Amino acid sequence: MPFDSVEIYKTLKGKLTKYDESVHCPLILRIMNDYRRGTIAHFCAEAKIGETKFYSWVREYPVFADCYSHGKSLARVNWESEGVALKSLDYKELGCAYEYWRMIGWSRFGVGKNSRIRLHLDPNKNPAEHYAMLLQQASEGDFTAGEIKQLMEAINVGLNAYQVFELQKQIDDLKSDLEKMESNKNVKNLHTN
Repeated sequence: MPFDSVEIYKTLKGKLTKYDESVHCPLILRIMNDYRRGTIAHFCAEAKIGETKFYSWVREYPVFADCYSHGKSLARVNWESEGVALKSLDYKELGCAYEYWRMIGWSRFGVGKNSRIRLHLDPNKNPAEHYAMLLQQASEGDFTAGEIKQLMEAINVGLNAYQVFELQKQIDDLKSDLEKMESNKNVKNLHTN
């Protein structure tokens, strides 16, 4: 694909790329199904959008989110098929090809010793609910022992801060109620109104 920086600049400055289901859903599937280009970066470059807009489309348009999810599965299947094809190579041919294949698995799918942790947490929930979601995900075998320990420690810090804020809110409410009670005292009657 030829690179025309002036054309891209004009596109981004002028009329911003609008989501079009009939264009962008097939495009994400086609790109993710291509073993050499199956990344978000390739989609964004071809659609002339940034990653921020890409993820906003994923959140905003359910069909696009489903196509992206299916596209990730296609990309993973293609990667695994490429690994199976590597078995037929002899030892001399295998070296660089295997390292490239392994690097693709690590960068795209988090396969490897230092893989990325994928959390299934609702960002609109509070830390106590995140803790429960994390335990659920751990019970499904998504984490190593070291990963779950680090995640629990991080959630505990957030949980403690959340509890402090909640406690402070309750104290502020009690103070407000006490002030109301003090202001409602009847001088002749010492009981509050």
